[in-house]
Amino acid sequence: MLKTLVDKLQSMEDKVKKVLHSGFIFSFIVCLISTGLLISYELSANLELYYIGLSVFRLSLFFAVEFFICAIAIDTIKKQIC
Repeated sequence: MLKTLVDKLQSMEDKVKKVLHSGFIFSFIVCLISTGLLISYELSANLELYYIGLSVFRLSLFFAVEFFICAIAIDTIKKQIC
């Protein structure tokens, strides 16, 4: 199963790869923001910062998975149409 995912990633069109790469960068930036919030929670012990940081971290993981799944789906649909 992992080999099929790797093969699909290698055979993607360049435009889809570019969008996937940009999506992963965006997800990484959101993850860095959540890390900053969690570090500030450690320094100030404000419980609201913990919950906000944890929610933003989950959001960044959701974005990364969503970009990955959508890139595979769009590439598959484009290949079936042509």
